[in-house]
Amino acid sequence: MVTWIYDEIGCAGAILDDFCLRNLHGHTVGWVFGLSVFSLKGEHIGWYDDGAIFDIHNNVLGFIAGAPGLPLEQPALAPEPALPAFSKRPHVPALRGRVTRPSGKRWSAFSLTAYLAAGAAPATVSYPPHMFGQARVSAAELAR
Repeated sequence: MVTWIYDEIGCAGAILDDFCLRNLHGHTVGWVFGLSVFSLKGEHIGWYDDGAIFDIHNNVLGFIAGAPGLPLEQPALAPEPALPAFSKRPHVPALRGRVTRPSGKRWSAFSLTAYLAAGAAPATVSYPPHMFGQARVSAAELAR
């Protein structure tokens, strides 16, 4: 099943293709197995819990529409972009063990797309400049 993963402002930021995480260009950037999210190299970089993706600090990176596991209010969703052509799935590497899951569950300081693209090197991943100061708008606020 192919599902869009949305970021904190409701924009599509990644694609979940069965157990494969893809970027907006259709290239594989990671894996989801069970409750864990792994980089292309097989490093544990976060969690997938009831439709929500959490970073290594257990803060929300993204979610699928209607995710019951999203511990925050879901923002209004932008229209889905057209699905890109998907590249061939690379070989799944040996997966490394996951770390203890910390408390957290606020919005991550990292952008969904950059986090997945970097394989979650937290020291080098941050929001792109256009994201700073962007207000989150809930579906209820848009309906007013």
